[in-house]
Amino acid sequence: METVLTEPKTQIVIEEHVILRGVSWKTYEQLMKDHEDRSVPRFTYDSGNLEIYMPSQKHEKKAEFLGDIIKTIAEEREMEILSLRSTTFKKNSVEKGVEPDGCFYLQSYDKVFGLQQIDLEAFPPDLVIEIDVFSPSIDRFPIYAEFRVREIWRYLKDEVKIYLFNGRNYVESNESLVLPKITDELLTRWLAESETLKRSLWLKNMRDWETNN
Repeated sequence: METVLTEPKTQIVIEEHVILRGVSWKTYEQLMKDHEDRSVPRFTYDSGNLEIYMPSQKHEKKAEFLGDIIKTIAEEREMEILSLRSTTFKKNSVEKGVEPDGCFYLQSYDKVFGLQQIDLEAFPPDLVIEIDVFSPSIDRFPIYAEFRVREIWRYLKDEVKIYLFNGRNYVESNESLVLPKITDELLTRWLAESETLKRSLWLKNMRDWETNN
């Protein structure tokens, strides 16, 4: 197992990854079944390659804060929202699977409202969060493309980037389509402020921005 240690300022970040090659789809499915009631470890599978990782505290905090941004803006805009958190995307026909750091229905909310079990291939979420404290070994974007997820917010190297699905793959955009007027620059700033401001003030600043824009 590869253990990565870095030391930004006084905080030590520990995130563990192991990459296995030549793993069968049957083995992956059994692993998912064995861990279906646990939040860790998390798994990504793509055509025989299996990544197993234990997210760090920094990883989980960034995911939580980005999720808070989505929920706050949706609330201010009076948009219905459904979060499936880190639900498993799994597609047998192409042998791909991934667990996002967050996924949300906004524009597609009415399509899934009341469903006890959502078919992610038929009704993909509008927005997915990906937190990369360290660059992942398996590219998850092609997996999300198989499900036609409309938009991805990806945190990497202290920046948030927005990617939109164009029908084949993902292209970088300065502005969200799922939440118009929300830009990559704004997301990066808000995420940085989440570490320096108390939560109540941080949320108030976002709501004030939404009111004035």
